Amino acid sequence: MTHLRLYHPLLLALIVSGCALGPDYQRPQLDLPAQYHSDTDTGSDTHLGQQSWRQYYRDPNLQRLIEQALAQNLDLQTTASKLRAARSQVTVTDAALYPELSLSASGERSLDSGLTSTDPDIEDTLYLAGVVSWELDLWGANRRRSQASYANLLSSEQQMALATVSLISDVASRYYQWLDVEQRYRISASTVELRLKELDLARLRRANGVISGLEVRQAEVEYQSARVTLPQLDFERKQTANQLRILLGSFDQALQPGSKVTQPFQRLPDSLSVGVPSSMLTQRPDVQAAEQRLIAATANVGVAKTAFFPSFTISGSYGRESEQLGDILDSQGVTWSLLGGLTAPLFNAGRISAEYDIAKENAEQALLAYRSVVLTGYFEVNDAINGYRRSQLAIAAQEELVASSTEYVRLARLRYTNGVATSLDLLDAQRQLFSAQLALSQIKRDRMQSMVNLYRSLGGGAGSPPADQD
Repeated sequence: MTHLRLYHPLLLALIVSGCALGPDYQRPQLDLPAQYHSDTDTGSDTHLGQQSWRQYYRDPNLQRLIEQALAQNLDLQTTASKLRAARSQVTVTDAALYPELSLSASGERSLDSGLTSTDPDIEDTLYLAGVVSWELDLWGANRRRSQASYANLLSSEQQMALATVSLISDVASRYYQWLDVEQRYRISASTVELRLKELDLARLRRANGVISGLEVRQAEVEYQSARVTLPQLDFERKQTANQLRILLGSFDQALQPGSKVTQPFQRLPDSLSVGVPSSMLTQRPDVQAAEQRLIAATANVGVAKTAFFPSFTISGSYGRESEQLGDILDSQGVTWSLLGGLTAPLFNAGRISAEYDIAKENAEQALLAYRSVVLTGYFEVNDAINGYRRSQLAIAAQEELVASSTEYVRLARLRYTNGVATSLDLLDAQRQLFSAQLALSQIKRDRMQSMVNLYRSLGGGAGSPPADQD
């Protein structure tokens, strides 16, 4: 008996604390490559994804647009609302770990039937008591639910960071697209103006008998060919501006490209440090969100497993009962109760086993989804690096083509003025320059888009959530 009494405190502690059934989460082995396929700088302490978006996007106009989008974008506000709901859900789930206290008060007046009672009389009964109830977390079901709820909260936080990263990148992408179409519109408008002058000159020379009508018609064709591009470009720039306004959450946001549209294309970091693939696990919000979903699914396996075991609840009350309101606090009216209950599953037609199997399959699906996100993220970085390098080579070649085309136009005009070359030679040179200038603008846009994609693939901007998130 003495030895048995010594074990009572230990037994009570085990009953109260219990054990958490089910598997504990362990990060799966991913076997990530040591570096990306492309030969990049991995020796820098800080890679591009760790830079704030203000350091990365140096154009002041773009910075103002990103700030406005972070403050006013409607989709981002919706995600922030979901995050606040997830925080409250953690409180709801954790409440099951503690006893529930409540106050019960009641009053009753009754009269017995004269047919069943020899002395029917009106009776008053007043009741006031505190009530406590608690389900002991014997097998860790509530603790596993708390783990899953907290993991879902962290996943929601990463979803918020992911929405922020996506919004910053989308604003930058739309901004550079808008700059490109504005630049091409200006090139086209300038070309139309120049070709109109050339057409007027050709008509004058035709009137003086210097050239034939064929050359005038050729000048008209070149003029109309340039002029026909303006309506489509005007539509594209308005459409792109409207897409940008949607991201900004504004109906009438004024957009001003400035006098030099090409200048913002140069305001990006010079280095190209992307770090190592393992850093992606802590930098990319989508990877971290997927891991938290895996943690939640693993905890839910434990929750499902506890359903095989009995649950134990205790409840009690302590209060006063009297016939008069003035005597409600009298010590003679004390009433109390203590109740313990045990519920064990006996027959449920396989429901508990099926729910346990479902939980395990959900955990397996979450694991596969996590691996898929990591794999996708790895190749997104590789593709972004390759896209950037391709754009670098393309922009260098296109700039040389524009320079050569400009010189070609100069020489053709000089020869045409001196009567050595025909107007067809000059128009051909101008046509090639026009095409080269439009292509250069698009290649510059592609280069900026590749930098946006690279920054986004590295999780850039995840550390800069909106100020009102907290």
